[in-house]
Amino acid sequence: MTFTRSAAALGVAVALAGTAAGIAGCGSASPSSSASSAPAKLVVWRMGGSVPSQVTWMNGVVAQFHKQYPQYSKTKVVVDWIPWGNRTTDWTNALTSGKGGPDITELGNTDTPGVASQGALANITSSVHSWSDGSQIIPGNLANDTVNGKVYAVPWFGGVRGIWYNKNQFAAAGITSPPTTWAQLVSDAKALMKKFPGTYGLGAPSDYTNAIVSFIWGAGGQVAVKQNGKWVAELNSPQSEAGIKFYADLYLTDHVSPAKYIGETELGTVGATSGGSNEDFALGKLDMYIDGPWAESQLAAVSTKNESQWASFPIPSENGPNPAPAFAGGSDLGVWVNSKYKTADFDLIKVMDSPANATTFANSQGFFPEFTSALSGGAYSGSAIMSGFAKAAAYTQISPLNSKNWATADATDNIIPDMMKALMQGANFTATVNKANTEMQNVLNTGSES
Repeated sequence: MTFTRSAAALGVAVALAGTAAGIAGCGSASPSSSASSAPAKLVVWRMGGSVPSQVTWMNGVVAQFHKQYPQYSKTKVVVDWIPWGNRTTDWTNALTSGKGGPDITELGNTDTPGVASQGALANITSSVHSWSDGSQIIPGNLANDTVNGKVYAVPWFGGVRGIWYNKNQFAAAGITSPPTTWAQLVSDAKALMKKFPGTYGLGAPSDYTNAIVSFIWGAGGQVAVKQNGKWVAELNSPQSEAGIKFYADLYLTDHVSPAKYIGETELGTVGATSGGSNEDFALGKLDMYIDGPWAESQLAAVSTKNESQWASFPIPSENGPNPAPAFAGGSDLGVWVNSKYKTADFDLIKVMDSPANATTFANSQGFFPEFTSALSGGAYSGSAIMSGFAKAAAYTQISPLNSKNWATADATDNIIPDMMKALMQGANFTATVNKANTEMQNVLNTGSES
């Protein structure tokens, strides 16, 4: 899985048709087996493509599962690779038909609350609470998997955005430490542009919701909050407006971001994978670039000239000293509601999501494990790239990007990207933000702008 706009964990919510009531068994379970016996087969739905590295990792986990739990030594673990774009349809079909479903499913963490609310996931509260490693899970991430006080999935891996920079460039421009406030961020961007004529200091693509929200949160604002069961949009609060204005002004008044990024994602034109701020940073045309650690392989594919000097720091908050909250995107693991082997399911999850395996998997993909001990234990301190992102991972937020209608608000209606694009093109600030606020509140509550 990559962490571009196409990734499920970046905000595609789910509305499953039907309920779990009255549905027959999961398609992976053997009709002749009792619930207490070892399953002949467990089906795991993994999201994305079956790339060799992930297949190898899963094979290793299965071998550990058989060794650690001898009672399942003859249980065949079948891994089905589900394209991210197909997962909603596949979950819905399995739930409504009672056929072909998994025993364990990976979910984007923004999927989990909606899928759980529709009755597709088993309540695993007692299993999580009795799991020896469960107490190490980052509390805010586990809270995302908790609906009405019951736990329906466990966090597996996650990622956050921060700001990439070049250590040599910082030193040459006289910048001795990464900025921790917005004023310092702009000052450093201008210092870099002065030292390296022809570059831009900090890329600010307008179609980049998952970065923009950090600036809203970094000023103490919120996109929307839940009150009495309804979403109340707060894009036009003074705090949120401060974050929105700061991001727009990176182009409008500070001139540290170029006009070419208006209407673009961090990967270029919508749907592209290169030609945007990512490529410009790799080529040395952009001094600071907002993205996650997963971007390293993409950047290196463009150019490795400055790779040894790449480093990161968290997105600053308005006044510091702590970073702005970053959107905590990632994947969870849940037990399918109709699986007949829920004990075996969670035993396999415990192997997949052990601190050691979760860390190995996350590191191989440019993400972080979901355990506080793994983030604070110093494993990333020696990496110029990962250390900054690890700091950012301790300051995360997800709501309302996990609401069931967020996909409509962001990926379909493009509310925040369209707002930011209009502002960068000179639209009236108050009218534009108020319009986006009304649209956001309507979509989050009803699925429609009007």
